[in-house]
Amino acid sequence: MIDIVFQILQAAGYLLLLAVLIVLWGKVFRQKDWRNFWMFFALAWTMNLLGNIAWIIHDLVTGIALSTFSIVDLFYVLRYVLIGIALWLYPTSLHRKSAIWMGVVALITGLLVWIIYFPAEGGDWVSLLGLVIYPILDIPLIVLAWFRFYVMRGTAWHTLTLLLFCAMASYGIANTINLTEYVFSVPSGGWLQSLFWLLTDVLILMMALRTDLERATQK
Repeated sequence: MIDIVFQILQAAGYLLLLAVLIVLWGKVFRQKDWRNFWMFFALAWTMNLLGNIAWIIHDLVTGIALSTFSIVDLFYVLRYVLIGIALWLYPTSLHRKSAIWMGVVALITGLLVWIIYFPAEGGDWVSLLGLVIYPILDIPLIVLAWFRFYVMRGTAWHTLTLLLFCAMASYGIANTINLTEYVFSVPSGGWLQSLFWLLTDVLILMMALRTDLERATQK
């Protein structure tokens, strides 16, 4: 039963990812004033798709499951970079202090991950790196999304940035669950993290389908 749920969520995730990409790239071509904002998100989700495709091709061609740390991770890491740029720059650049806070929480998260997960893994840091890197990147991105939401309070961007913050938090929860299950061998079938990954795309789709930013900023 768990396997069926996982397969359904996985199939829904692929379909939803395509829907998000269509809507985001549609925003890029339709919204002239905020084209760069949407372009960064469209490129980020494109990296996600390319990573998934590369992963599937590897498994089909080689017949061997992809290792937890591989060249495919480059696509997923680029996704973080692109989202971070969008959150930092639009609609106006955040204060430099935000970067300091991001660095602090990244260091704290890295230390906590090392203390909690590394000993349990038995010292195989290479295998672990492909999983721990994502929670370490998630926390600064969540903090950045919160700063963006906070500075946009009382503006037309408020709801949009709230959805962004919730999406980043959802993705971080999914990656943390995934890491925890891998390290501590929790037999859940992977459905719980898949649910949160799915929720992330739902929230981004909700954000993209809202009133055009060009109209919202004029109210």
